Amino acid sequence: MSLVELIKTQALTTHYQPIIDTYRSHLIGYESLIRGPVGHRLERPDTLFAESEALALRDTLEQYCLIAAVRNFDAKQFSGSLFININPNLLLQPDCLAVLNALPEQTAASIILELSEHYPIENIQELKAQMHRLRAVGYRFAIDDLGAGHSSFKLWAEVRPDYVKLDRYFISDINNSPYKREFVQHIVTLAKNLHATVIAEGIETQEELRQLQKLGIYASQGFLIGRPSPSPIAVHTLTERISHDDVADRYDALSTLLESTTVICSDRCIADILDYFEQNKRLIAIPVVDQGKTVGIIRRGQFMELMSTPFGRPLFARKPARTVMQANFLVVDVRAPLEQASALLTENEDTFEQQILIATNQDEYAGIIPVASLLRRITELKIQNARYANPLTLLPGNVPINQTIDQYVHDGEPFSVLYFDLNFFKPFNDEYGYHRGDAVLQLFANLLEEYFPKSHHFVGHVGGDDFIVISQESSPNLQTLNYLKKAFQEQVKSFYKAPHLKDNGMVGRARNGRFRKFPLLDFCVAIIAIPSGTSLSHQDIASTAAQMKGRAKKAKDGIAVYHTHQKTLSSLTNE
Repeated sequence: MSLVELIKTQALTTHYQPIIDTYRSHLIGYESLIRGPVGHRLERPDTLFAESEALALRDTLEQYCLIAAVRNFDAKQFSGSLFININPNLLLQPDCLAVLNALPEQTAASIILELSEHYPIENIQELKAQMHRLRAVGYRFAIDDLGAGHSSFKLWAEVRPDYVKLDRYFISDINNSPYKREFVQHIVTLAKNLHATVIAEGIETQEELRQLQKLGIYASQGFLIGRPSPSPIAVHTLTERISHDDVADRYDALSTLLESTTVICSDRCIADILDYFEQNKRLIAIPVVDQGKTVGIIRRGQFMELMSTPFGRPLFARKPARTVMQANFLVVDVRAPLEQASALLTENEDTFEQQILIATNQDEYAGIIPVASLLRRITELKIQNARYANPLTLLPGNVPINQTIDQYVHDGEPFSVLYFDLNFFKPFNDEYGYHRGDAVLQLFANLLEEYFPKSHHFVGHVGGDDFIVISQESSPNLQTLNYLKKAFQEQVKSFYKAPHLKDNGMVGRARNGRFRKFPLLDFCVAIIAIPSGTSLSHQDIASTAAQMKGRAKKAKDGIAVYHTHQKTLSSLTNE
């Protein structure tokens, strides 16, 4: 059967390969992939498209793929977004555009068009114009196989895709290639700055997956995740396939920067150490570890300088490492927050000399953290936090708030969420204007950071006069809330005029349009105590907090506490 007959009889079938978010264990969507009949000479997609090129049927085959991808996606009831490969030059063809404009009305699926890197763009400006029109009808875009085509970064800069899919070349054996890791790390940083999500294609091993997670890539696709299939794959099946004893580390965890290196004991012959440095020019330091404990460090610069003296080698070659090792090394627990490592560097006068941090796990040597990698990660996180920060208070906004809640849930430890809301803020804002209202919000934000220090709390600004505190404490300290309330009630008085302070309130327009007297500004707080091992998501917790805020406003002390006791969402919302 020829290609023309395969298309006419709709004998070509569509398979779908899953793409999942390994951080939150949820399905992102599926990429559609065309297949010929089993056993046919055109079964494989590469032979199919080669045949279409030879017969000048490329446009016809592409349009068939588009229509079939949507039709089968809906018929088989797939979930998530639908990713479809397309030659970007086809967006300039009227026939293909007609098909594309009609597809969104035929499906409820969100469609992402993957622009292939394997074709030189004929007219980039016209392509941008057509993409703008397609975005208006609901399409999003991805660059496929980044790094494998003609002008990867030029296309990225011009079309501003929503997703960037890394070519399999950079993913294969990335856990054993520092050069690939360095390249991918820069791609991750660039993607964050350009508001694009990086998808790693072609993941085949757990080691590749873990390394990508350490680099901050969680959108994953490949045989390890799931092979192309004509039918949907259950989400729990997908997540089981990537389950592992080692949990996925959060991007701001020190463990994501952990590296292995050459390690010696203090009895090791110095001649061997010289061989290590001469054979590996990238080796900057060697930890000296005895029975799991770090006892010293040998740095390349000082060591090679010693060996280069006239009598260095003959004098030291047969002596043990302990005679030349240094004791001025920095140690940090791998479970410590990034801020702790940053403070360690800041407080140390010889940061440049250190070059690496020694990482420990329960006081046992665990590996090294290069100072350059740590500083780069700190810079990246500052950029990310600034992007999502509330512009008024500079506190983290909804994206980092949700990420932090999900991470606490993922870690399985008990925690609590405190949802703050200022009482009577609207009439105050109406009376005194937004400028003074903003000053009150900044005051409250500063007080939250003062009473809930970063070492054990996360303070965020949801928006308006709503704030969030996420605490490592499973049982909130009510005394701290009382101190906070007294401080706020006292300091907020400076924002009022004398007559309002004398009357202990002011007359203002309520939400129903009627005038009434309002007390001075105060706050209420809804507290959600989350037990260990909860299965609740940040959406569940946010929904419960919003309900509890209503109770807190009615409470005499302005506080409402809810203990979930491992309940499901339905029991939370129906109670």
